[in-house]
Amino acid sequence: MDRGASASVVTEIGADSNFAIHLLELIFDGAPTYITDAPRDISWNGNIYTGLGHLLGFSDIEETAELQVTSVTGTLSGVDQTYISLFLSETYIDRTVNLYKAFLNNAEAVISDPVLIFSGKISGVSIDEDPESGECTIAMDAASQWVDFERRPGRHTTDSEQQIYFPGDKGFEFASEVTKEVLWGRA
Repeated sequence: MDRGASASVVTEIGADSNFAIHLLELIFDGAPTYITDAPRDISWNGNIYTGLGHLLGFSDIEETAELQVTSVTGTLSGVDQTYISLFLSETYIDRTVNLYKAFLNNAEAVISDPVLIFSGKISGVSIDEDPESGECTIAMDAASQWVDFERRPGRHTTDSEQQIYFPGDKGFEFASEVTKEVLWGRA
């Protein structure tokens, strides 16, 4: 399956050698953030993807023919305080993440259109510091668009959900004990 890849990308995949990179888009309210695992900054689609080792890698991306949630964990270097500050100051849950695979030509320019290999929403972030080595990494979990597929929409009449919105309210405290069906709006 070529995933809609352009002819130049398909040719590059079949070449004896090629230079593959990944382009990561994090879409936040303030401003989108663009990062690449390339050894230098990459310009594509009017955006500059910051290189120099900030995108350390990501977990395997699993595909199935079934309708199921797929997830990926991306690892960023926390040495640049910009990324730590970004995740500490922005609301990152449910923000869009796009990961593209691209190929560079001999002039280190992106060949045609990169292929989207993962699109999803951020589901969690953890910042891990190692004082002994001085290393700091940021692990960002993202889940595919199917993450909310089985979630029931709307509010639920449970005490635990009522406490989220109205702490201390006892209106649904005994809701789980009601065994009689209540028909609203009927005679």
